[in-house]
Amino acid sequence: MPDPITGEPRPPRAPRIYHGTEYTPLDRNPRNPPDAPEHLGPTLEWLQPTIRDKYTSAILMLGIAVVFATISNGGLRWIHWWGMWLIIAVGGWMMFRAVGNHWSAAGATWVQWRSSWVDTYRLTRIRFSADGYNRVLRLKDAHGNEIHSFKISDIQGNPDLWDLVYNGILHSVASGNCDIDAKTRHILKIPYELGPRPTRSERTRGRRRRW
Repeated sequence: MPDPITGEPRPPRAPRIYHGTEYTPLDRNPRNPPDAPEHLGPTLEWLQPTIRDKYTSAILMLGIAVVFATISNGGLRWIHWWGMWLIIAVGGWMMFRAVGNHWSAAGATWVQWRSSWVDTYRLTRIRFSADGYNRVLRLKDAHGNEIHSFKISDIQGNPDLWDLVYNGILHSVASGNCDIDAKTRHILKIPYELGPRPTRSERTRGRRRRW
């Protein structure tokens, strides 16, 4: 376990599904971050879309809406309908706000998604799942804290952040107090030798899913 204050020594590189390279910015502070569990140590790594990312996503949403309106109405007649402009504007604003909510952060012993956080060294349940088109992790710790749907692309987008989280996951599994199924072990590349071995039925279900 790294030092809760300094994060040293940093854990080794963790295996990843999503190979993002968005490291914690050193030239700016985060914009309006949610409250972190400072009693577990300071924030060491974080990931947040830039203002440029927010505007880019909003403009892309506007472009998609314009193309859809043009095709569905067989031309540009819709430009004279104020209601259509209102729908397009609201869609762009919602995308702008939604992208701004993609906040991920981690300390030496905790991880946060938006305003929810868990103690990564005292996890009691880890599940890999799908939420629409997104692959997500569902985490719960011994304190009752939960992260219901943590996108893999967000939690692994910052390699240094994911290294801290993965080290905690390994410790939680090794403790024997963490409920993790064979499928999640396989996705996260956690050795079966670590912690209680899954039952035969769990291993079989995991193989069937992979086939």
